[in-house]
Amino acid sequence: MTGCHVIPGRWIVLVLCCLVSPVMAATSLDAFVTSSIENGVPVSSLSNEFNCADKIFSVIDIQGLRNGEHTLNVDWIDPSGKRREQTTYSFHRAGSIRITVWLKLHPPRGATLLSAFNPALGMGEFIGRWEIRMRVDQSPLAQKWFSVLC
Repeated sequence: MTGCHVIPGRWIVLVLCCLVSPVMAATSLDAFVTSSIENGVPVSSLSNEFNCADKIFSVIDIQGLRNGEHTLNVDWIDPSGKRREQTTYSFHRAGSIRITVWLKLHPPRGATLLSAFNPALGMGEFIGRWEIRMRVDQSPLAQKWFSVLC
């Protein structure tokens, strides 16, 4: 774990990095969205629908990096089109890297006790289709979508 960003009462976004063998080419991004973990590592799954209680991972593979400092920007856009979270991660690397960020939704204060009876309580604004917008340096924007259902 290389960083932690916490906003009380709503969500948590954390950043993990794994180094991948360097390959030189034009910078490109590819990603998958999952809540599945095997041996402590997020793995691709067939579904892009998640529960309100899931930790939602975006696993981002970046290739073709020139040697030097880079910045990854990830925006989490909610169903209303509002940016709910922005993750900015700076790193020094050449070649390729895999970076994992995640989002964990939290109900507002006071809704926790009642959520045992209704998991969607207080989570209505999070239910629906989300968008993840990802960019490293000045690379083209990469996008992924997922849905939150309770």
